Amino acid sequence: MVCADGYLKLIDLGTCKKLNGTEKTFTMIGTPNYMAPETLSGKGYSFPVDLWSLGIVLYEFIAGFVPFGEDAEDPMEIYHEIIKNSLKFPKHMKDEKVNSFISLLLSKNPESRTAGSFANLKKHAAFEKISWVQFYLFSMT
Repeated sequence: MVCADGYLKLIDLGTCKKLNGTEKTFTMIGTPNYMAPETLSGKGYSFPVDLWSLGIVLYEFIAGFVPFGEDAEDPMEIYHEIIKNSLKFPKHMKDEKVNSFISLLLSKNPESRTAGSFANLKKHAAFEKISWVQFYLFSMT
């Protein structure tokens, strides 16, 4: 959800799982357009799927549609697009910093979505005007 101040708020965590740093899960649950490629592989997945979903949401907010399977009705067709198609941006998405960040989140390689660490992810040029301290304090309210 997006609150009145424009910040994202996590809601409805009824199907979430708490994993340790190396643990994987195999549950296939969620909306097809937001599923990460590794979710579909059946080999197990971890927290990088959340970064993928964030990338899909950001793309959708800006583009007005999802990057994979927008016109597909069959979930299998959506899954095929997620696995096989490369990410493309519409012409109206011109902010290279934002596009770079979304591309990072929508990497087919789950390990590369954090740019090496969450600290590196937070240093991305797309966040140059973000005060992470203020963000943290706001999230506590």
